[in-house]
Amino acid sequence: MRGQYGDAWWWMSLVAVYLSQQVFLIGVCLPMYAIHSSDHPWGAWDVLATVACVAGIAIAHFADTQLHRFVATNEKLKKVGEPTVATLEEGLWRYSRHPNYFGEQLWWWGLYLFAWNVGQPWMLVGPLVNSMCLGYVTVLVERRMVKQQHRAEAYKLYQKTTSVWIPWFRKPLPQAQPTTTTN
Repeated sequence: MRGQYGDAWWWMSLVAVYLSQQVFLIGVCLPMYAIHSSDHPWGAWDVLATVACVAGIAIAHFADTQLHRFVATNEKLKKVGEPTVATLEEGLWRYSRHPNYFGEQLWWWGLYLFAWNVGQPWMLVGPLVNSMCLGYVTVLVERRMVKQQHRAEAYKLYQKTTSVWIPWFRKPLPQAQPTTTTN
């Protein structure tokens, strides 16, 4: 930012990086305030919210661990002059192109379930804005992937067969239709 904005870089970073993220974090964390300030008894919705939060943390952890291992392995292959793997399609990444994002969203929506259960449905705003932002980031990441020449073809096939966020079974690749000629 210093190179892009010159002497005004610190104002830009204060507003664009620090302040905007703080407002965003307050918004997505509001359900925690609602939960903390409530004396609502524990119930079935709280169990469901807990399961969603724990599952979200576990999914994000395993997906990020698998991604880190994939990147590290490709870096080692590159250093020794071996061909790298274009796309991570193993583990959770076999069922979702962004399982780490799915896990993160599951966490935030699980927190919202807690807030909803204590009578604060308006706190939907936090996870909804978070989902929209992460949706935008997903689009940017996918565009970057298909622009990289060494992985573009493999990633386009991956996009055709694999769910974007929600883990699901892979779709079969479309079969090429035979061309017919008439004499």
